[in-house]
Amino acid sequence: MNARILLAFLCLTMAGSGCIIVDRDDDGPCCYTPPPEQPRPPPTYPGDVMFLWTFGNIGAGRCADVPDVKSIRISIPGETLHNGGVYACNTAGTDGIVLHDFLPRTYGYTLEAVGYDNKVLYRASGDFTVNGDIRVNVNLTPQGGGSSFAYVSWSFEGNTNNSNPTCAQAGVNSVDVRIDNGEWTRLACEDGIGGKQISSPFLAPGTHSIEFVGMNVTSTGATPYYYRSGTLTTQAGSPVSVSYTLWAVGGMSLRWELLDGSVHKTCEQAGVTGVRINMRDRVTGKLVYGEEGDAKACTGAPILYKYLRPGDYDVIIKGMSGSQVTYSNLNNPPVLTVKAFVQKGEADSYTVNLQRHY
Repeated sequence: MNARILLAFLCLTMAGSGCIIVDRDDDGPCCYTPPPEQPRPPPTYPGDVMFLWTFGNIGAGRCADVPDVKSIRISIPGETLHNGGVYACNTAGTDGIVLHDFLPRTYGYTLEAVGYDNKVLYRASGDFTVNGDIRVNVNLTPQGGGSSFAYVSWSFEGNTNNSNPTCAQAGVNSVDVRIDNGEWTRLACEDGIGGKQISSPFLAPGTHSIEFVGMNVTSTGATPYYYRSGTLTTQAGSPVSVSYTLWAVGGMSLRWELLDGSVHKTCEQAGVTGVRINMRDRVTGKLVYGEEGDAKACTGAPILYKYLRPGDYDVIIKGMSGSQVTYSNLNNPPVLTVKAFVQKGEADSYTVNLQRHY
């Protein structure tokens, strides 16, 4: 007996008031399910905005360090500010100002430090979002120059004696630094190690290349002990702090001879316009200078390589006539060893014989 017939039978036999039978399709839904309640957006709140400003790369970055600044001018599109947005650099001992009653949303801003001749001396821009009271830290940089910079520090890779060597333990007293292949700047090693930082020059916001050479400088010269290349990404209005670990390096010095059989030839006689030099790490199998190699003039020997990681390398040199390889040592590359902290000079050059291709 199915459920519907049984229910009707029970209704007939019950001694009470009427019984109602609801007829449904057996395969239909049994009941109404309300849709899930949509989450409510979080509440937002108006608030005050406290601007605090500093001046990039100048002393402590305080108003007292820039006596040529008369006032700070703030512009926020769509907002009318008290006193036209012009405020003293320092108010009651604070390098900043509080602006009141902003609706909850995102705003753009521009801050300009104005001199006594009404010229803009420093500038910064950015945006902020109000959802209650907030603080906006702004770093102003010189007008007309780069609008970003970085605080940079370094350390040295560990060795068997020290996991985190000091400058003295690493044998380094100076660190040479350059950005975007510019001029090298020599700095005291102690100025950027152990929690200390040095300021970069002002830069355009974005990604830059940066290189470090840890040097042992004596009265007789300077020897590279450590090296590191990397990238540095800066942003407008706020300096970044970055640290780099420098790696122990050694050197290699190379020259070459062009051989047509047993006959030595000059670059001109051989028609060789340049060479492509490469080293293959015998542990990793990787080429130091990629598939193309390091291009040098045929007459440029000897070539000094100062920033190689310690290890054994297959040395490969190709003599090029235009884009064609006409001389090489591909069949018999020598294996040279690079030792940490040991540099090779011109007198230490290893000669690689390049044989003519037929």
